[in-house]
This record gives sequence, structure tokens and C-alpha cells, in this order.
Amino acid sequence: MKNRLILWLVLLLIGFLAGFIPQYIKAQRAVSELSSAKQQLSSCQLANRLAQLRDTAALMFLEATRKNYGIAGEHARRFFEEGQQIAAQTTDAGLRTSLQQLLNSRDAITAQLAKGDPAVVTELETLLMKAEHDLKP
Repeated sequence: MKNRLILWLVLLLIGFLAGFIPQYIKAQRAVSELSSAKQQLSSCQLANRLAQLRDTAALMFLEATRKNYGIAGEHARRFFEEGQQIAAQTTDAGLRTSLQQLLNSRDAITAQLAKGDPAVVTELETLLMKAEHDLKP
């Protein structure tokens, strides 16, 4: 009787492990895939934010060339705020350095846009070229 009980317990344990191990492996694989997908999503979100930042720089330049300094100033405000947020959140030191270099021109550009100074177009062109070149993920 004791031998039968031990045999049933061993068979029950083997049956449990036979069902548990494949499910555990499948769950670990799913966790790994989820982690990979999250990293890819994060990378795509950063690329999207950088693309929007470049678009805002282009709009700022376009409006300044049209002498719409008020609208260009709004685009400048959005550009510099978003640039600061991205720089604060990124872990990429190279990207952070590039953004800080672009953000250093904030005071000069916003002051010139507020005055309606046509010379700001040259600075905006430089900023736009740097943004297009440096802000690639």
C-alpha cells in the first residue's frame, strides 16, 4: 500500500512538472519578447519626438522668413521646451550634448523674434541645419 502511494505521488509530481516546465519556458519567452517590444517602442517614440522637434524648427524658420515673427516665436517656444524635455529624459549622452548646443541659442533667438529682427533668419537657418544633422536617433 505504501509503495502504491509513493508511486502515485511520484507520478503526480512527474505529471505536474510535465505540464509546468513547458508553460514556464513559454512564459519566459513571452517576457523576453515583451521586453524587446518595449525597447523598440521606446526607440520609436524618441525618433518620433525628434522628428517633431525638427519639424518645429523648420516651421520656426519658415515663419521667420515670411516675417511672421509672432508665430515663429510660438514655434520657438515649443521647440526649446520640447528640446529641454527630451534632453532631460534621454540616456544618450551624445543626443543630450547635441540638444544642449541647440538650446544654448534660446535667449538670442527669442529676443530677436520678439523684436522682429530680420537677422534672426540666419540664426534660425543655422539652428535648423544643426537640428536636421544632429537630431537623428
